[in-house]
Amino acid sequence: MKVAITEGKKDVKIKDVPIPEINEYQCLCKTLACATCSGTDLKIMDGKIFWCKNYPVILGHESVGIVVKRGKKVKYIKEGDIFLRITCVYPGERFNNYYSAIGGFSEYGIITDVKVLKEENKDAKIPHYTIYQQKIPEDLNISPVDATIFITLKETSSFIFNIGVKFQNSILILGSGPVAMGMVYFSKLIGCQPIIVAGRNQKTLNYIRKIGADYIINTNEEKIEKTKEITDGKGVDFIIDTTGDKEFVLKTISLLSENGKIVPYASYEEENPFKDCEKSEKFIFIGPSEEKTHNYIYELTKNNILKPHFFYSHVLPFEEIEYGFQLIRKREGFKVVFKMER
Repeated sequence: MKVAITEGKKDVKIKDVPIPEINEYQCLCKTLACATCSGTDLKIMDGKIFWCKNYPVILGHESVGIVVKRGKKVKYIKEGDIFLRITCVYPGERFNNYYSAIGGFSEYGIITDVKVLKEENKDAKIPHYTIYQQKIPEDLNISPVDATIFITLKETSSFIFNIGVKFQNSILILGSGPVAMGMVYFSKLIGCQPIIVAGRNQKTLNYIRKIGADYIINTNEEKIEKTKEITDGKGVDFIIDTTGDKEFVLKTISLLSENGKIVPYASYEEENPFKDCEKSEKFIFIGPSEEKTHNYIYELTKNNILKPHFFYSHVLPFEEIEYGFQLIRKREGFKVVFKMER
């Protein structure tokens, strides 16, 4: 089978490896589609993310696959089920001399029947990543391409809920990529106002305004301090960073309201980039819990409230993965979904 690997030198290549072997509690899945996580994937490819130090790695974590084979002890998963977050190598493990980052760009992958494994061995070592491998409900008529976007939407919605965003809170979102789009969308559903987005790509800024941003600031042309003008000098209740630019984030502290908080979301080059900040009390450090919003995103989509196709710009065959990442680097695309099937 084919996988996408990087050496961490701004590269991505397709390589041939064996199809992974499953144990008695696992299922083999054929990957149907996998999307870029533009910021994280590029940082991995550039060797600039703290948790990815060993290369080469297999990329991809926004994957969707169909179960094609079951281990002999699998009980609660059946052939034909569609799952999110298919991987050929769980985080912390190796496959065919490749490390995991996180292994979704592969033609085949695995999931684990955690329920039966726990029933038979309560002390079994279960990869943490399995909590994200959730089934797409059978009554949801959704394409594999659209389904990949569930992962970003589950992450961003759960993050907004976890940090305590409430009705009429004011928000400044740094960055204008697909993660920022998700943050805008769910903040709008809650009733936040104003929602301000600051970024450098006018095309995506214009698009994100259609999704729900009240104001946009192109930081190539305007100062981020415009936030104070927009809020009549009060500042914002939350600043959410999706850029991973530490220095840019630090410049925004003065834009907070009296009790406002900065909440880093992006992946950074260092593990704790703000630990020595003299205004550390202004920061909230909390992550998403995507597994908890699975049914929420399903219901929004089922009821035609949420449109997954709003959150990706291109669909390409897997063989064009190099070109797909070039589109992102050139800011000609913001999220690319690759069809894994030939």
